[in-house]
Amino acid sequence: MKWFFAFTVLLFGNFGFSAELGRSDLIERATQATVLIKANLKHGVTEDGKAKGRWSGSGFVIDKARGWVLTNAHVAGYGAVELRVRFKDQKKFTNAKRVFLDTKHDVAVISVDPEVIPDTSKDLGFYCDYKLRRGDGVFSIGHPEGQEFTASLGVLSGEKDFHVDGSFYTTDLVTEAGSSGGPVIELGSGQVVGMMTATFSSSDLGFMTKSKEMCSIIGLMRAERSPARPRFGFQTMIVDGELSPVVGSIFDQALNLVIGDEILSWNGNLWHPESNGDLGDAMRGYGEDRMQLSVMRDGSEVLVDVPVQKGRSAHEKDWLFVSGLMITEDNKVDATFASGNTNKPVLVIESIDSNFDETNDIEFYRGSKIVKVDDLEGIGLRPIYTYLEALPEDIEVEIIGRVFDRNPESYTSLMKHSFKIKDLDCSWCNNK
Repeated sequence: MKWFFAFTVLLFGNFGFSAELGRSDLIERATQATVLIKANLKHGVTEDGKAKGRWSGSGFVIDKARGWVLTNAHVAGYGAVELRVRFKDQKKFTNAKRVFLDTKHDVAVISVDPEVIPDTSKDLGFYCDYKLRRGDGVFSIGHPEGQEFTASLGVLSGEKDFHVDGSFYTTDLVTEAGSSGGPVIELGSGQVVGMMTATFSSSDLGFMTKSKEMCSIIGLMRAERSPARPRFGFQTMIVDGELSPVVGSIFDQALNLVIGDEILSWNGNLWHPESNGDLGDAMRGYGEDRMQLSVMRDGSEVLVDVPVQKGRSAHEKDWLFVSGLMITEDNKVDATFASGNTNKPVLVIESIDSNFDETNDIEFYRGSKIVKVDDLEGIGLRPIYTYLEALPEDIEVEIIGRVFDRNPESYTSLMKHSFKIKDLDCSWCNNK
């Protein structure tokens, strides 16, 4: 066990142990490493759940030399957002930028100028292989309901498996708005065992992202490898709300896969979602463009060669904002799209704010797919931006699209709307 702790400190920080520091000292050191995060969402995407807004959250230093701060992805924001952070004894906020966002486990790494990190702030270390023991004493640092840099003492109470959405530890620690992203530290080791992430509205239980999920991401980033989940042209079945190893949807028709194939291994690595998580998690950091699946088909083992697309951080996407519409482009190779694969750009309406139209006759909503902008169809965001930028502001533009829904009947229902160009903005506008 002593070797494990030394190994953890070497890779993930130099936070002291309880044998060397008392509880108050542990809490003070964790407080010095914690930040207050202020977010201003300018243009939201689907994962943000809103078109614009402001909020606060917590985060903590994990790599002082690089200026890395860990927090929740929902605190860092998915769309166009401005981030500022402040340490406990600082009066001014400093700008921060996103380095990596993971949607699966709600984890984000943001960065600040290392020069603004106080001398008293040290990297927090992780207990990466922590195994749940109900009743273990823990504490967290955060900003619940605006109570800045507040310590909360409690215990680990259990584990909740949301299956498709991951598994979380539960705790009686204070978990309120502003707590998200705060470190949860086990008193026995002085190490981070989780991160405050969410709460049930109907109970006082808090949910923590597990340290092992964060460690896999941080370890790959430290090794200068992408921690993004790779993408494939198929999806496995969800049975009774749980992941299964059985192929259920195939988006790339060139694949030699059949619905009902049961995946046994990838590149010789045995895999099952019950013990290894979903395939994307199991292959996190994989850098090759192909893999070999072993599947069971009609009682026989079959080897299938599968193309692999490198994943990317959830915030690394081009976007176009016009008159209150937030639009992104996706080629639908991700398994979250269940309507087949295509080589043409697919434009998706991510959010609609009040600037779009003051009337109530909008025929589409967040998630709708754009088929045409005036007479332009099958082209990407940048050509459409060039087209809109050249138009006079007083002219009306017509959008034709389809409702984005898993119900096949919805795809046959076209929507149409006209609007005037206002507030034209894009992800690449400041870099032209």
